[in-house]
Amino acid sequence: MKLEGKRIFITGASSGLGHGMALELAQRGNDLAVTARRVERLQALAAEVEALGRRCVVVPADATDQAASAQAFARAVEELGGIDVAILNAGGGRPTNMAAASVDDVIRISRANFDTLVNYLVPAMAHLQGAGGGVIAYTGSPAGYFGLPNSGPYSASKASGRVLIDSCRIELAPHNVRFVALYPGFTYTDGLDPKQVPIRALIIEKERAVREMVWAIERERSHHLFPKRIRFLIGFGRMLPEPLRRRLLSAAAGPK
Repeated sequence: MKLEGKRIFITGASSGLGHGMALELAQRGNDLAVTARRVERLQALAAEVEALGRRCVVVPADATDQAASAQAFARAVEELGGIDVAILNAGGGRPTNMAAASVDDVIRISRANFDTLVNYLVPAMAHLQGAGGGVIAYTGSPAGYFGLPNSGPYSASKASGRVLIDSCRIELAPHNVRFVALYPGFTYTDGLDPKQVPIRALIIEKERAVREMVWAIERERSHHLFPKRIRFLIGFGRMLPEPLRRRLLSAAAGPK
């Protein structure tokens, strides 16, 4: 799908990769509807988009709130006259060691990553089925491939999203709804603490990540795991015997 002249809905657009994709897509000639909780940041983003000569509808909502999310998506559809592409990018987490985690800790991270996906995924699928098709892109994480130490709840929520999108890809193919799963590695954004990354060379700039993600959406790649170093490490890790992989991950996590 050529990303020009499209109506694009983006969640988690107030900062980070969502904010970056919004500006990149506006520069390519698309109209946007953007959502997140921080209204002031969305309004500032809208001003930047409109300065580029494109329309930007601001629909603030808490993505963990099912009703608010449904209302935000419905308003975006109404304001733009429909949606061609939905980029489901909301999410985040923090280091969580399961030896000391509470139930609330785990549920909070699950809501921030899985509920925020589902709350927009379902209305987006319904709309695109009725519209004759379109593209849904999901921002996952390489963490969703393994249960990483100090990231158990985050890894689990991203793994759930990855598998759910796999099912949707099969079930909605007859309706011409296509799915792109994006797995950006460590990226310099507000949500990243570089001290938590064992190898600094694995971190990439936000601008590079944004370009890769937009490239993958335009080409409708089913899965896009990047950068190459992360793709190699994940592929290598999947080939290892599980006991050896577990020892290596434990060593990479550092002292207990």
